[in-house]
Amino acid sequence: MKWTLLLAFFLRLINLNQSLWLDEAFQYKSTYFFSLKDLLTVYLPNDFNPPLSYLINFFFNRAFGWSEVALRLPSVIFGVLTVWLVYKLARLLFNKQQPAIFASLLLATAPLHLYYSQEARMYSLVTLAVTGSIWALISFLKTNRHLLYYIFFSILIIYSHYLAWFIFPAHLAIAFLLKRSQLKTLILSQLLSLLAFLPWLPIFLQQLQTGLAASSANQQWSQVVGGLNLKQLLLIPIKFLIGRISIDNNLIFALALALPLALTSFLFFKALAKSNLALKTLFSWLIIPLLLIILISIKIPVLVYFRLLFLLPAFYLILTLGIINLKKPSQLLAFKTLLLINLLCSAIYLFNPKFHREDWQNLTQALVRLNQTQSPVLIISVVDAPVKYYYTSQNYIPTDNLTSVLDQPELWYIPYAEPIFDPQLQTRHQLSQAGFQENFKKHFRGNLTLIKYTKPL
Repeated sequence: MKWTLLLAFFLRLINLNQSLWLDEAFQYKSTYFFSLKDLLTVYLPNDFNPPLSYLINFFFNRAFGWSEVALRLPSVIFGVLTVWLVYKLARLLFNKQQPAIFASLLLATAPLHLYYSQEARMYSLVTLAVTGSIWALISFLKTNRHLLYYIFFSILIIYSHYLAWFIFPAHLAIAFLLKRSQLKTLILSQLLSLLAFLPWLPIFLQQLQTGLAASSANQQWSQVVGGLNLKQLLLIPIKFLIGRISIDNNLIFALALALPLALTSFLFFKALAKSNLALKTLFSWLIIPLLLIILISIKIPVLVYFRLLFLLPAFYLILTLGIINLKKPSQLLAFKTLLLINLLCSAIYLFNPKFHREDWQNLTQALVRLNQTQSPVLIISVVDAPVKYYYTSQNYIPTDNLTSVLDQPELWYIPYAEPIFDPQLQTRHQLSQAGFQENFKKHFRGNLTLIKYTKPL
């Protein structure tokens, strides 16, 4: 098992210093520039996430620095610990070592889990918390042990990510199916865990009100953050299998997906062959939260595959269950095929910069190099966090203060998130009306563009 953990850790260190993207830069901005009090009472009420991941970065990075690697290192650690917990859970469910090795190796190399184990956000943390809660729950139902661990992991879930709360009905379903005599104790444990949320409840209600108002006011933003549609539903199994990589040619992409999807469908079918503890646990874990999130997405836009990362261990454990339900000669072949798919997709992500995060590093480096006169830099204020991290000259201006710099002979503009926050292109129209002309444009990875505007002499 130690070699699996070392592999998981090693893979998650590769290219860990790639550029922060917008949401990671928000995590940096909130934990670096805000005091602890203001983080909790000023910043987070306007966000829609629990505070735990922010608090971890707040304290961890004050000790270890604010580099990209340091900001992401907690997620790396949580990712590796999740691999370890999947091994322990698989031993409980399957009562054999080989399936536990299969499951842990599959998660260690899983391209989607690897990607979000390299992100300074809460997704790796909540996946650890949910996996830990399932392990503690099964241990409690089988041996009457680890109830305190269950309460601990439940509190982690509550303070890590709101969508993960939908795992609690799955916990109750598992207990009902496996050991109804413990259902009352489990309900009391959940209620005890929820009591720990009471101090955060007023902030949560404020966040909910703010989030609903923002989504209703900006329909384009609603679609970005997770509108319910066929594409979002289809992306869940695809991204669970191959991670964040893609192929521009749709036909080639479909052909490349044929084998992974066919094998996965076959193994899911084989997993249904025997109704046992593992089957009831894993399908409750995967299906119940997924259906509840789909239902709530009819009214609240939350359905995006990466927010469902806490279901990914269940996905790989079901595949493992399907493998061990095969005849002996086919088990190793199926496992090796899945492992090869994981390694191939993970390698494509890790070593092809095309699939890395938004390239704010190179954009700001180009800006420093080209903007020798320190001319003002325009950016939409709500998405200025990456510029705040990388562009230390501090001469950038929010677009809502555009009139204050229209007398300048030269301006730079980063039209990031323009389709969402400036769909009518008001900034560009104002620049044109003030006599500015575009005379330089450069594109960077992640739909980033740098434009230079000057006034003719």
